[in-house]
Amino acid sequence: MFFRRTALAASIVTLATAMFVTTAGAARGGSPTTPTNLRITATTETSVSLAWNASTGNNFWYCVQRNGSGCIRVDPPRTTMTWPSLAPNTTHTFSVYAIDSRGHRSGNSNSVSYTTPPDTTAPSPAPQLTVSAVRPIRFSVTWTPSVDNVSQVYYTLFVDGSPYFGDLIGYREWTVLDLSPSTTYVFRVTARDAFGNVAESNVLSVTTPAATDAVPPTAPTNLSLSSESAAPEIWLDWNQSTDNVDPQSQITYDVYLDGEPEHAAIVYG
Repeated sequence: MFFRRTALAASIVTLATAMFVTTAGAARGGSPTTPTNLRITATTETSVSLAWNASTGNNFWYCVQRNGSGCIRVDPPRTTMTWPSLAPNTTHTFSVYAIDSRGHRSGNSNSVSYTTPPDTTAPSPAPQLTVSAVRPIRFSVTWTPSVDNVSQVYYTLFVDGSPYFGDLIGYREWTVLDLSPSTTYVFRVTARDAFGNVAESNVLSVTTPAATDAVPPTAPTNLSLSSESAAPEIWLDWNQSTDNVDPQSQITYDVYLDGEPEHAAIVYG
């Protein structure tokens, strides 16, 4: 009888010890609990602010996802974040999960969605045009920058109502070439965002002066491929021209490819 009671007691101790080890191991190696009650607390045209109820666990952080991918890390005890730079007129769905330093991941929280409004705001302020260096066959224009609330700004310069170049990013000056002496030109520039909203500059009229120099520059010589040439680009070298009036800084060169002018390759001496 004594032997049986001793064995039973030993079994109880062994079972209790096993339960303790199992419970402790789960606490040390289990995943963080799933964050709950994800909700939207504020919105703007291009951002959404989120909050959620905290998870529990050890050495974990939160991963906030948009449309089931990507991750913005939020470290506890914070349970809020703002997702910026959202595309207009688009539905965005958010969720959050917790993950610890050993890679144990909780389940995903509930999802919340937000549809951004369409972008109807043009870049501002509207560009302001000025003109300089007016010569018989060319003049230079500059314009002030515009800023958009969502995207980059694309500039287009119009001469007499036709685009001289279109949708360039970062440019705020240009030299208009191949004009005629004693002729009036009307020009303006537009600033456009990625969603088609346009701001127009002031309109300027420029009259080129009469030509007073009838002697052309000397012909450039020794045209050759530069050592910098490599597919898909061609670089060219040549000997400079000289002029009886203009300095080198005022001599321009037109480059022709298969007999057609490559205006993007016009360079100054």
